[in-house]
Amino acid sequence: MFAISGRVGGVIGGFSVYCTGENGTISGRIGGLIRGGDINLYYSNNEVRGRLGGAVIGKDVVLERMDDTLFGRLGGGIDGRDLRLETDGTKIWGRVGGEVIGFSAELYWQDGFLSGRLGGQVFGHDVNLEAAGADPLLAGLVACLTYYYYQVTESKHSGGAHGHSN
Repeated sequence: MFAISGRVGGVIGGFSVYCTGENGTISGRIGGLIRGGDINLYYSNNEVRGRLGGAVIGKDVVLERMDDTLFGRLGGGIDGRDLRLETDGTKIWGRVGGEVIGFSAELYWQDGFLSGRLGGQVFGHDVNLEAAGADPLLAGLVACLTYYYYQVTESKHSGGAHGHSN
């Protein structure tokens, strides 16, 4: 069993993360009770499937895994985004979405801690997660899903780039 906990983003404009993983599942919560979402994922050596958010207002997660690479789709065919993450065991990098509407991942794994940045230097978010015992690529995925969920819900709740703390 492992736990992934910490923050994606600062006190203002970010989300708290708390997930547990065991027997091929990751479940938990991103953000608070009101403006947050559930994470329910099932993973194996060749795939990650599940849901981010609720049953009605949420996004599907459909990813394939080949060695140290995850790739696939978050959300639907029209309103979703492609995801590609890779790792060498220490660094995790990749992209969620296209070149214009999307964000980059540049994360670092050391001694059970995941840190780094999602998005650019101006509009991105810092990542600070404790994830001892977790697969680094799956911990990176949870961070990316958190930022993705933040982007989707922020645009719907505020109509702009102002952040909220959860």
